[in-house]
Amino acid sequence: MTEIRTKLSILCDNFISAPDFIGQHGFSSLIEREDRKLLFDCGLRPSLEHNLETLGNNLAGLSGIMLSHGHYDHTDGLRWALEQAGKVEITAHPGMFEQHLALPRHEGGGAVREIGCPYSREELESLGAEFRFLDHTDGVAPGIRFLTSVRRKEGQSPVDPQLLRPGVSGTLEPDPIDDDASLLLDTTSGPVLLLGCAHAGLLNILDHVKEELGIHQLHAVLGGTHLVFLGADDLPRIIERIEEFKPDVVGVSHCTGFAAASALASHFGQRFRLAAAGSVFAF
Repeated sequence: MTEIRTKLSILCDNFISAPDFIGQHGFSSLIEREDRKLLFDCGLRPSLEHNLETLGNNLAGLSGIMLSHGHYDHTDGLRWALEQAGKVEITAHPGMFEQHLALPRHEGGGAVREIGCPYSREELESLGAEFRFLDHTDGVAPGIRFLTSVRRKEGQSPVDPQLLRPGVSGTLEPDPIDDDASLLLDTTSGPVLLLGCAHAGLLNILDHVKEELGIHQLHAVLGGTHLVFLGADDLPRIIERIEEFKPDVVGVSHCTGFAAASALASHFGQRFRLAAAGSVFAF
């Protein structure tokens, strides 16, 4: 059997792996395998464009784009990506264009603001986007599954009090980010779980991988884990659940938070990586 090599490059993240890269709040990764080149999220345009060039790469021949959800810090680079690649299929949950709002992070920081996708579906389609909306887990490319509509169990879903959506009668209500999605890549090293923000809850996503897909071991867990909003008492349970999958690599990004990243680094040791902009993983 021919060995299929997979390379995953982190294009956008809050942090950088080397001085030549730009760090911005957001996430994007480039997946390369055989003759396919795919984007998972598009981060913010400045870092997407700059970091891709710094890595000596481009979006020529892009085969597809997959989106983890509709927040601006994962979709701002979409327009630029389409301008570079032209006609391309974009896989996303049907709710990616729904309105997402956020309270200011700091007292006196201003009014509620829009944090959803900065572009309309029509604008993106005029640039060559061909949307494939999925409300269930399914394959999106050879060896790549799009994980979404994950069952959210009580006590396993992160709650970010700043994230809101319009409710009934003009009120605002907590936003569960129903359009959250992740990827599962089959590689010669073993399955790789790639997370955008894990708004569905890392524990719920891991349960989905085990209970719905029958996968009990992961070679790597990479990306945004949204652990920044969990308390210190929750981290041992998170670490224990990740460890059940016996990963060789745990690389965190974006919304993980310093305390959680430090706890993960302490536990996983040499298996831990900070998946910052410019980091490259080969499988």
